[in-house]
Amino acid sequence: MKAIITLKDNIRLEIEEREEMETLHKAIVLSSPRNFCNLCSNKDDFYLTSNKDKEGNTYVNNKCANCGARSKLGQYKTGGYFWKEFEKYKKPAVETATPAETKSDAKQDKSINVDDIPF
Repeated sequence: MKAIITLKDNIRLEIEEREEMETLHKAIVLSSPRNFCNLCSNKDDFYLTSNKDKEGNTYVNNKCANCGARSKLGQYKTGGYFWKEFEKYKKPAVETATPAETKSDAKQDKSINVDDIPF
């Protein structure tokens, strides 16, 4: 079985799998990205984006034009796809220490208490 679907206005896909249900599954999921942003309640303005990380993994996203949240396209280990809930990327918190604290902490880490050595 072969399915031809259109994603947005400029992407057209032809999907053909051995199993008819797999063709239908992929066609339905890919042609139906989430159309409601659970973060800002947007229902109208979304667009597709894609990116790669440092390890070479590829990500396909349906992005909310209103708040910038992304719904990522997930992939099942057994094959097939699903759209995740919208979420915003949060940069990991970086702890910053003053130079005085860093030197003080380094000295404490390297010091050895003689009472702690078993004889």
